Amino acid sequence: MTIRQLQAFWELCRQGFPLQAEEAAECWEQGEMYELQGGVQVPRDVANLVAQCNWEVRLQLRTA
Repeated sequence: MTIRQLQAFWELCRQGFPLQAEEAAECWEQGEMYELQGGVQVPRDVANLVAQCNWEVRLQLRTA
């Protein structure tokens, strides 16, 4: 995982979403994007962090 992905993981855990954090980590490690589901509401900065992690995954897929 990248530093940003680790940060997103810990922020999701800190916000009380450890299951979603684990799901996100698995997606990113498999080269997949992660979407928060089930009506999960996180602060905007955490949502932006998840979006940045998804962008990193897309970038890695393009260069592979």
